[in-house]
Amino acid sequence: MKHAFTALALAGFVAGVHAQEASAVAPAPVPASTADLSLRGLVSWEAKNVFRGIERSDRDGLIQSLVTLDYSAPGLSGVSIYGSFFNADALERTYAVGLRRDFSFGELDLGYQRLTATTVRTIATHGVTQIDSNREVYAGLSLSNLALKPSTYVYYSTELQQFTFEVAGTMTFAGSNVGLAGCDIVVKAYAGYTDADTSVYATQNAYRYLGASLDVTRQIGRGPELGAGVSWAHNSDGQVQTAGSVFWGRVYAKFIF
Repeated sequence: MKHAFTALALAGFVAGVHAQEASAVAPAPVPASTADLSLRGLVSWEAKNVFRGIERSDRDGLIQSLVTLDYSAPGLSGVSIYGSFFNADALERTYAVGLRRDFSFGELDLGYQRLTATTVRTIATHGVTQIDSNREVYAGLSLSNLALKPSTYVYYSTELQQFTFEVAGTMTFAGSNVGLAGCDIVVKAYAGYTDADTSVYATQNAYRYLGASLDVTRQIGRGPELGAGVSWAHNSDGQVQTAGSVFWGRVYAKFIF
């Protein structure tokens, strides 16, 4: 119980700090924890604010943070309940709760998230639809026993009446193969399709998107994991303000308590 109270205190502290300091998505699949309660944190500087293939703010350079608290359900092997908080320079915040079930082949993830924004954006003016309060339900499946560790997620926005389907994969290589001893090279790729058939905030809109990233990471003893990398995203939406591709860099640190 001492560890449980410590993790809860850290969760409150980290979330409070980043809320004062001020591309939301459902929490990424993570390895199952051996503790009944675990806290994970991510702090990053991103040169661009990109969400599902579209750059949706004109600000360059944002501090982003993500805090996730996981609780392993007693008596239910492989089942955990989680809550998370995402913050992007007070421009956007996402609150999520969900349920994960670990299997020998991977993980099933079911959840609900509320995405908030300080600025309402429309396709006509900004090339993208973003409302001040959006709610999504989602379901995801990740396969940890395959080489690319593929994952598939489906999201449905109750406000925008919009479906989003996304697949992703990750590969990790030892940095020693290219002269970066003690480091790992992480390559990620994703592709998605989003379709708002009867949006009440904008005209009907659907587009495809894809992206990739290349990161170099290093674990500092038993402490944080530090990383730096470059990302690329492209969308087929055809809007003048947001169409095409975008490149950006980032640096980040991951923590596990």
